[in-house]
Amino acid sequence: MGLLLIIPISIIIVLFSYKLYQRLRFKLPPGPRPWPVVGNLYDIKPVRFRCFAEWAQSYGPIISVWFGSTLNVVVSTAELAKEVLKENDQQLADRFRNRSSAKFSRDGKDLIWADYGPHYVKVRKLCTLELFTPKRLEAMRPIREEEVRAMVESIFQDCANPGPYKIHAL
Repeated sequence: MGLLLIIPISIIIVLFSYKLYQRLRFKLPPGPRPWPVVGNLYDIKPVRFRCFAEWAQSYGPIISVWFGSTLNVVVSTAELAKEVLKENDQQLADRFRNRSSAKFSRDGKDLIWADYGPHYVKVRKLCTLELFTPKRLEAMRPIREEEVRAMVESIFQDCANPGPYKIHAL
């Protein structure tokens, strides 16, 4: 009988200490209280920007939101977004890589998944000066238009002739 009482109490104590450790370890902005495993997914309303605006009214302009087990920090004002993305970009430039992103990356040597450093600066400068110039973008315009046309046509064909394994929401 005593053992049956000790096990649940010890589990509760371990969970409580883990939560306390997480709160003390990370200085997170305020936000809605997340549910275990699913985070705040059940709290998000269909019109997301209104939901985030309501949370900004309640918790302030910087909000912590959990999508499942992934932490997301939402910045809801233009001034703070400029400060975060322009003035403090080097502190936030390193990208988290998990196993699913590793198959798209070339060991961190590409532009999207590269860590901030000399290689990233060199690749970004090359792209800015050579690939994304107005002249180069205009030269690639027919290719982009053809790809968009093919994508829209493919979507139309899939909608017109649904296959046996397609799931359609009403």
